[in-house]
Parts: sequence; structure tokens; C-alpha cells
Amino acid sequence: MPDMMKELPEMKADLFRYWTAFLRASNREFVEFSDSCLIAAQIAARASRDNPLGLMESLEVMQHNQTMVLQGVASAQEKLTSFVFDQIEEASQAMMNSAFGSTNGGETLAGYVKREADVMESVANFTEQIEKIASEFGFQFNSADYKLFCETDTFKVYQVLPIKKGVKVDDSLKPVLMVPPYMLGVHILSFLPYEDKSISHAFANEGVPTYVRVVKDIMKTEAVQTTTPEGDCDQTREICQKLKDKHGQKATLNGTCQGGYISLMNVLSGTLTDVVDALITNVAPIDGTYSPAISGMPKMHHDFVTTTLENGNKVANGYLLSLGMRFVAIDREQPLVKVLDQASLHRATDRNPGKTPAALFRWLLKERVHLPLGIANMSSLTFQEPIAEDGTLPVQLYGKPLNIKDLAKLNVPWYQNYAIKDDLVTPPCATAANKFLEGTDVIESVAFYGGHVAILTSPYSKRSPVNGEFTDAMGKKCRGPVKFQLDISAGKKAA
Repeated sequence: MPDMMKELPEMKADLFRYWTAFLRASNREFVEFSDSCLIAAQIAARASRDNPLGLMESLEVMQHNQTMVLQGVASAQEKLTSFVFDQIEEASQAMMNSAFGSTNGGETLAGYVKREADVMESVANFTEQIEKIASEFGFQFNSADYKLFCETDTFKVYQVLPIKKGVKVDDSLKPVLMVPPYMLGVHILSFLPYEDKSISHAFANEGVPTYVRVVKDIMKTEAVQTTTPEGDCDQTREICQKLKDKHGQKATLNGTCQGGYISLMNVLSGTLTDVVDALITNVAPIDGTYSPAISGMPKMHHDFVTTTLENGNKVANGYLLSLGMRFVAIDREQPLVKVLDQASLHRATDRNPGKTPAALFRWLLKERVHLPLGIANMSSLTFQEPIAEDGTLPVQLYGKPLNIKDLAKLNVPWYQNYAIKDDLVTPPCATAANKFLEGTDVIESVAFYGGHVAILTSPYSKRSPVNGEFTDAMGKKCRGPVKFQLDISAGKKAA
């Protein structure tokens, strides 16, 4: 007990450090979240002035907001209760060690308080790590690791060069064109390349001629602002024709999330028949009505989420759209929950959570972009209307219907991967089209472990390496998408 009295001044100082660090971390998360909400509210207020919501729309929004608030409060209460009980348990043991001594050198109360203060200060200072990771996160197109291949009105196309020692581009292999989602940005496809956490470099480092399609700055490029699904398809054909001219063979489209759906549409239109002969989709929402998190959101006329630019063009506002995605995961995005989750992570890793969390936070916080209204409307429709009973998609290209069954007629092999713990693009959402291709050898569907971005941030997972063969999450013998690309280049089919 006398030892505890001696430790009191130090414990007081550490408790003060803990409390101020907790306030800093909490204030950061609450300010960031509330700022997004307030920006979205301003946009919505301007939109409602010109395009007011109807009575039923207003009631639906109010009900949805109430549900979100209740979910956020409930998740915060659950997380806080669990956190406090864990703290009390550890503090009680530390107090016993201080009062009666420990036979195995257990932590004293002063040591416990100091450790927790250090952990919370690490959480409060995590912003520094998020900023520091900028030089390693995503594509660094101004470096020698990339070459500008071509441009269209809407896109720039870069070749992703191998960064693995001793590997060179093998021009005898089929080229692959990476198609990122408009909304999530391109950098998720090159998460942390020098940490072996980049799906694009997973292809390039096997010698595959790898290219990535990058949407130009929508705020500076009028052609992007007015891009339509037809324009996307036309320019994709233009790019793939250039790839075919360079490499002497047709390309593989590799689309991620929304980019996967757009790639599927483009192939089904028949426009790419002469330049594309294979399709890879990563966690693509093939039938959005199977995603309750998104399809269950209030359905409002598109003008409510648009922003009019100085030149008069309208775009879908990125703040509203990204906030909507955060509301989908409100049980994890609630500010207090985020602080306590970070505290648990920093404690478990001895205040060294690594580069991956910093890169994830940077992606979630920085990758907010407006969408062309034509693309946004198309995407919205896919979450509101299901695939028809005959396999026809709810969207069209060039005024013509698109049918899943035509993939077999076009003889385009489709490697489709999805994540079993994905609460955004759920497994039923990703695989909804498969029933229309039963009895054909066109579809190759693979269940990956983890959540929505697992395959992008951990391509070399021991359980499911993208360049190897493995047993997938459904117990089926499978190959990764890089192995698929290498095999079709060599004329091989799945075993």
C-alpha cells in the first residue's frame, strides 16, 4: 500500500494524459463525421430548394434517419460497455498487484495507467501516420514505375510496371485493363504496392502487361462531367483497340466493384467483341437489390443529390454519396466506436498498428470524388431494380437490352470473385447472375475470405493467394484471378 501512495502523483499525471488524449481522438472523429454531415446537409438544402421532396419521400428520409441514429447509439453503447468492462477487469487486477504484490511480476496500477495513457496518445496522434503514408499509398503516377499509355476524353491509361526484382513485362501474355469504380477512386487498386498489397501489381509482378484506366479530374474536365455509360463503353473499346494493336491479342477487362458492373455491361453490349475476350470482376454488385444496406436506403429523385458546377453541368455529389456509404456501416463508423476500435488495435499491436490501417483511413477519408450524373443514375438503378427473370439487366446500352445469357453466346469467360463477409456487396448480390449461366463453362465464381476490400488489400493471403490455387471459402478448389489470367494466356482452362 505505501508503494501505491508513492505512485499517486505519477498516476494522476498519466490519467490526465489519458483523458486529454481521449478527448483529442474523440474530437477528431466527431468533427470529421459531423463536418461530412453538415456539408451533405448544405448540399441537400440547396437541392431541396429547387427540387423539394414530396411528403412520402420526406417521411421515408425521416424514418431512415431515425433508424441510423438508433443504430449509431446502440453500437456506441455496446462498444463502450464492452470497453469499460475490459478496462475495469484489467484495472482491478493491477490494483491487486499494487496492493498485495504479484508473485509473477504482474502489472501494477501505475504501470497499467501509464500503458493506457500511452495507447490513447498513440490513437490521438494517428493522424500523423495517415498523412505520412501518402508517399506509399496508391498509384504514384509521376514515378518511373508507371508509363502513360494513352488518353481519351474521359480517361488516362497508365501501364503498371513490375516492381518485383528480376521481373520484366512479358509482351507474349494477354494484356489486362484494370477498371476501378468511379466512386471509390483508383488508388484502392494499388493499396500499398511495396508491402505486396496491390491487386494491380499482383498482375504486373507476374510479367502480365497491366494497365489501369484512370478517370480524369471531374472538376477540371467537362468530358468527364458529361460521361454516359455509352461514352464509357466507346472509350473502353478505343483503349482496348490500342492494347490489341500493341500486344497482338485481345485484352482482359478487370473491373472492381462498380467498375466490374460497368465492364460486364460493356462486354454484353457486343461493342468490345473484337478487342476483349475475357472478364474479371472483383466484388461487383451484379444485382444490387440483394444488398439490403444500399437498396434499403431512401429512394429520392436524382436532383436531390446533384451539384451544379460553374459551367452549368450537374454531377452527383461525392460528399453525399460517400456519407451514404458510411451510413451503411454506421455501427462501425460511429465516432466513439471508431475511437475505441482504434484503441483496441493500438493496444493489441503495442502502439504499432502498421501501415495498413493508416492506408485504409487515408483511402476512406481522402478518396471522395463527384460522379458523372449518367454513371450515377445507372448505378442507382441497379440497386433499385433486379435482374429480370429472363436474365435481362435493369440498364441498357445504346438503347438496347443487356442479357446475362449473351455472355455464353459471346464466349467470354467470366472470372467472378466475391467476399463472404462483405456487407456492402453481399454474396447473393455478387452471384445473382450465375443461375443464368448454369450449364455453360463461361462462369468461374470464387468465394474469397474477408470483407469488401480484402482481395485488394491482401492479395497474397495464405488462404487465397491471387496468383495460386487454393480451396475457397465455400470449400471449392479454385484459382486466383492472376492465375486465371496466366492460364488463359497459355490457353488453359480451370481444372
